[in-house]
Amino acid sequence: MPTTPESLQQFVNYCQQYITGDEKGQGQIFLDRLFQAFGYEGPLQAGATFEQRIEKAEKSGNMGFADLLWKNHVLIEMKKRGSDLQDREYRTQAERYYIRIKKSDRPRYVILCNFDEFHIYDFDNQPDDPVDIIALEDLPRRIPAFSFLEAKNLRPQFKNNQVEITEKAARRLGDVLHSLLERGERNHFKKYTPLQAQRFVLQCILAMYAEDIGLLPPAIFTRCLQDCLEDQENAYDILGGLFQAMNQTGVVPDGRYEGVDYFNGGLFQEIHPIKLEYGELNLLFACAGQDWSKVRPSIFGNLFEGALNYTDKTQKKSKQQRHAHGIHFTSEADIRSIVLPTIREYWENRISQANTLKELQILYHELIDYKILDPACGSGNFLYVAYQELKYIEKILFEKIANFEDISGYTQKVSPQQFYGMDINAFAVELAKVTLMVGRKVTIDKLGLNEPSLPLDTLDQNIICTDALFTEWVKADAIIGNPPFLGGYRIRQELGDEYAKKVFNKFNDMEAQIDFACYWFRLAHNSISKTGRIGLVATNSICQGKNRKSSLDYIIENEGHIYNAISSQVWSGEAAVYVSIVNWCKIPVKSCSLDGNFVPQINSSLTSLVDGSKAVKLSANLKKSFVGVQPNSQGFFISQTLADEWIKQNNLNLTVIKQLISATDLTDNPNGEPSRWIIDFQNMSLEEITDYYLPFEYLKIHVKPERENNREAVLREKWWRFKRTNEAMRKALGKLSICFLIPCHSKWFIPLPSPIQYLPNNSITVIPSDDYYILGLLTSNIHRIWVKAQSSTLEDRTRYTNTTCFETFPFPQTPSKKIVETIRKTAMDLHEYRSQEMEKKGWGITQLYNQYYPEPASKLYQLHQNLDQWVIEAYHFKPEDNLLEKLLDLNQECAEKEKRGEVIIGAVAPHF
Repeated sequence: MPTTPESLQQFVNYCQQYITGDEKGQGQIFLDRLFQAFGYEGPLQAGATFEQRIEKAEKSGNMGFADLLWKNHVLIEMKKRGSDLQDREYRTQAERYYIRIKKSDRPRYVILCNFDEFHIYDFDNQPDDPVDIIALEDLPRRIPAFSFLEAKNLRPQFKNNQVEITEKAARRLGDVLHSLLERGERNHFKKYTPLQAQRFVLQCILAMYAEDIGLLPPAIFTRCLQDCLEDQENAYDILGGLFQAMNQTGVVPDGRYEGVDYFNGGLFQEIHPIKLEYGELNLLFACAGQDWSKVRPSIFGNLFEGALNYTDKTQKKSKQQRHAHGIHFTSEADIRSIVLPTIREYWENRISQANTLKELQILYHELIDYKILDPACGSGNFLYVAYQELKYIEKILFEKIANFEDISGYTQKVSPQQFYGMDINAFAVELAKVTLMVGRKVTIDKLGLNEPSLPLDTLDQNIICTDALFTEWVKADAIIGNPPFLGGYRIRQELGDEYAKKVFNKFNDMEAQIDFACYWFRLAHNSISKTGRIGLVATNSICQGKNRKSSLDYIIENEGHIYNAISSQVWSGEAAVYVSIVNWCKIPVKSCSLDGNFVPQINSSLTSLVDGSKAVKLSANLKKSFVGVQPNSQGFFISQTLADEWIKQNNLNLTVIKQLISATDLTDNPNGEPSRWIIDFQNMSLEEITDYYLPFEYLKIHVKPERENNREAVLREKWWRFKRTNEAMRKALGKLSICFLIPCHSKWFIPLPSPIQYLPNNSITVIPSDDYYILGLLTSNIHRIWVKAQSSTLEDRTRYTNTTCFETFPFPQTPSKKIVETIRKTAMDLHEYRSQEMEKKGWGITQLYNQYYPEPASKLYQLHQNLDQWVIEAYHFKPEDNLLEKLLDLNQECAEKEKRGEVIIGAVAPHF
């Protein structure tokens, strides 16, 4: 039944007549009736749960109970009638519940309700202010705000969407700055420099905030702009005069700027007024007309992004510079996934454990000396969120001290002077300072603190323009941030040879061609104290291969303990990359949180499993797996029509015309049938290939011209060959009629038998074997567990790499003949079943597994269960064993045997 104003009015009438507002006694009745008003039989029938247990959700670390959780939809917390829902503790409790919910179940929206009001939060975008506040009696008129509760799940319409307000303000201010810079460039910057224009806009931003949050007399900046619009010639003097007044000690007693107090803060130490054109004044006036108390300080990230599109030469250059240094912009919700575990949860736990005045006083002195560093601070968003959280911690600490004594004597407070940042971009540094200046007043008001807002702090010594890789870091107690996203192979290309050489020389003990962020991870760990904490984000390649060895492996090998991590998620901002979030310290921890789940440990691969990175390659497995060929030119590919025509003209062409099979073919086509034809001259000489006239002439036209400009001499000189012809693979295939192919990127990594007439490309791992016993082992859950622990990842997808997944894999060493035969027979039955189903339905292997493997009643599932049972028996394991741990032990045992010169069993069946 659809939601109607009438059904909601009936709900309102019922509540006003029968609900008294007792949280425990009537909360569930209230919610039951609410869901009925929205067209459901009730919350349980809609899929929601009352009193949902949430592990470690309370401030003390104890189990929490959410009043109602509807997974992926909404979390609702009821409070008794009369409760002030603006109390930050209520929102903080809800946020603790929210972040402890399993990530795959986490809802976007959270509602706090006291029976008379609904405070709706969007924790994805606006975690600290409601996106809407709706009175019970207004519910029938505000259905669009609750559309996330309706079956249609339409986009809600809120009245306090501060993100939308902020984006609009950021665009307008970006336009103002662009106009000033473009106008200045036309005049060769005779009247102001680019930095002066940027500073002027920052001064305007602070003034707009100030007049709406009580730091300036109400609307004074807006009135100044109105006067400028009426008399454009005076814009230079009017705005310049306001900024001068903001930089003078004392309060202006009279005149145009009456009531303006001293701001300090460094921003107004240099005042360079700029005469504005009419269009620029209009833009500023429109921007000032917005309610800046609702503009989130994350605006500075957006403004930074817009401003970086300009340099003093060309916009194009700036975009390249931004891309080169990997500068991207991050949502506040994502920032909190670092700040909360690193800072807030640490302090909440310590305060909850302090029960005497002396213990609390020790915490107070530690808190006011507590230093936080962001070594890649950008526009200061991480520092802003961290400042808010530390002030909140200060508040709850004072509340607890007040139970023992009067707190008026505790005059020293948490201040922006405890926050430090570094960035290579001068404008970003100025933005970060302004962000903290504004953040101080916003936080004081939000927490209801009795502190003076002015003068502002001067942060010129705290947030500095410098290269963090070549600057001594302040000794901080917490390090947080978002180091640049830049892959190791692009450092030299994007940042230049000289800079790359400088980096490599300084960090010469680290692996070559690692991601740029790895250097921040290493420096952060070396810089932090024994009791400090670190939270950084990087692309999810940080837990793979060389990157992992240089960062997370190093951290764990040097007293580091990862206690909170997200292994992979899409990051906000322009980057649109998959990232890992890693929080660690140097003191052992009792339990950890990985992807929202509590686990006993987190290893450097960001899994809770045994650390598979300790596995070593086994000699018995070497040269038993290969990566397919790499043509490196589209010119080698031909159509099937052309292939048929050439073969018809000369049957000899069959020798060099092949069907090329890719990972996509393996996963998407029935039985992995190839979809393309290719000319393959292998390692033939020029004299040999001239015997194949038509293919030879084709490559002369379609490959040779592009190869003539190739930097690699061998590709220029032997232009008719693939970049990787892989003769070793071809030799290993020898007289086999089939081999086993594994797609390097896939959901399932199912090896498939394939005729050796098909030529695999470099997206495939080739196993030169025709023994279905080997196929059974590689298809089993045992091997998939090993692959997951060993593999690298491609974005959010696991990647099968033969050097790590296959060459390290310990095959069964002492299986019985009966078990080998049984595994072989089961693998053949499985292959026959899959082949028939794929042919019959026209499916590829991925679709087949997606459809049937999750169903326990399917034959596919049952065949796999049988196979897994026999493979476990072949290893002499038990189903209840930690299989990865057992496999790793076997890998180490086999490696030790090989060191002693003993022969082990590799990818072949034992001889009986």
